[in-house]
Amino acid sequence: MLDAKEREVYAVAALAVGSGCLPNILGHYGGNVFGANLYLYVLGNYGEGKAGVMHARKLGEAIHLEKLEYSKELEKDYKREMAQYKKAFKLFEAGKAEMPDEPTPPEHRKFYLPANSSKTAVKQLLKENSGRGVIFETEGDTLADVFKQDYGNFSDDLRKAWGHEPLSYYRRTNNEDVDISFPCVSVVLSSTFDQLLRLIPNIENGLFSRFMYYELESSPEFKNVFDKKKVGYGKYFSELGLQYQNIYNELAKQEYPIYFELQPHQEAQFVKVFQDQKSEILEFVGSALGGTINRLGLICFRIAMQLAALRAFDDGELPNPLICSDQDFENAIRITECLKKHALSVFYKLPKPRVINPDAEEDKDVAKVENKKKCLELHSQGLSVREISEAVFGTEKKKSTVHRWINGN
Repeated sequence: MLDAKEREVYAVAALAVGSGCLPNILGHYGGNVFGANLYLYVLGNYGEGKAGVMHARKLGEAIHLEKLEYSKELEKDYKREMAQYKKAFKLFEAGKAEMPDEPTPPEHRKFYLPANSSKTAVKQLLKENSGRGVIFETEGDTLADVFKQDYGNFSDDLRKAWGHEPLSYYRRTNNEDVDISFPCVSVVLSSTFDQLLRLIPNIENGLFSRFMYYELESSPEFKNVFDKKKVGYGKYFSELGLQYQNIYNELAKQEYPIYFELQPHQEAQFVKVFQDQKSEILEFVGSALGGTINRLGLICFRIAMQLAALRAFDDGELPNPLICSDQDFENAIRITECLKKHALSVFYKLPKPRVINPDAEEDKDVAKVENKKKCLELHSQGLSVREISEAVFGTEKKKSTVHRWINGN
C-alpha cells in the first residue's frame, strides 16, 4: 500500500496524466471550448517521495506502446513502398515507365512526447498525433535546458496549448505551413525548487499560473526498501493503464465530441466559490495572484470533467451531454482548494519583480516567532484573519501577514 504522501502525489499526477487520456471530451467554459488537459509541477528535495509520479506514468504506458507499435508498422510499410518506388524510378529513368509518386514518410505516433526536443519537433509530433500528447519529465532541468536554446524554447507554445490556442510551424521538407488548430497537451514535471526557478524564474512568468503545484515535504523516516508489498506495484498500475487504454480508444473513435456540463446549482456554487477565493486573494495577497485564481477555476472545471468521464466509464455508460454528479463536483472543489494552498506556497517562494507585501520586510526580529505562534493559536480558535490581525498587531493592516502565516508560509 502506498503511504499517505505517495497516495497524494500519485493522485495529482494521475489527474494530470489522465487528462491526456480523454479525447473527444469537451466542455464550454467562459464562452470557449476546453478539453480536460492539465499541467502539473511536483516539487520536492532530491530523492524525496516522487515514486507516486512514476506510478502515475504507467497510466499512459499502454497507450504509448500501442502507438509505438503502430508506428513500427507504418515504418515497415514505408520501407516496402520506398523499395518499390526506387525500382519504378529506375524504369522511369530508362524511359520504360511514368514518373512514380514518392511515398510519404510515416508519422511518429506517441502518447508521451519527449521534452528534450526542438520547438519545431514538438509541434511536428503534436501534428502527427492529432494535436494530442503528454509531456512527462521527472527532471525539470531537462525542459529548462531545452528552453535556454532558441531552437528549443517552446514556453510560448505551452502557454498557448494550455488554452487550446492554435499552433503553427513551417515544414521545410515539404515547403509548407502547418497548423494545429486545437492542441490538447498535458504536462507532468517534477523537480527541486531550484530547478523550478530555471523554468519559471518569477511569478510574472506566463507558465506560473497555468500549472497545478504539489509540494512534497521531506520525511524524517527511512522507508523499508525491502517491503514485499510493493513488489506488485508495477503490475497493478500497468493493469490500470490497460483500463485507460480502453477509455482512450473508445473516446478516440467517437464520431462527435461528448460535452461535459455542470448542473445549474453547481454552476452557481462554482461562481461563488471562486469569487470568494478571488476576493480573499486580492485582499490578503495582492492582484498579482488574481490571474492564478481565474485559471484555477478552469483547472477545477477540467478536474470535474475528468472525474465525470471516468465515472461514466465505470458505470458502463457514456451519455452526451455528460452531466457532473454532485460527488464529482464536490471532489473537484476540494482538490482545487488543496491545489490553491500549494500554489500560494510556491507563489510566496518565487522571486517577486516588485514588492507585493511591504510588511514582509518588517518580519525579521525576534517578535516574529511569538506573533506567528499567537496567530496560529487564534486561528485554531476560529477567529477570522481580520480579528487575528487586530488582536496580535492592533491593526487590520497586517491581514496579509496573518493570511500568509496561517497558510503555512
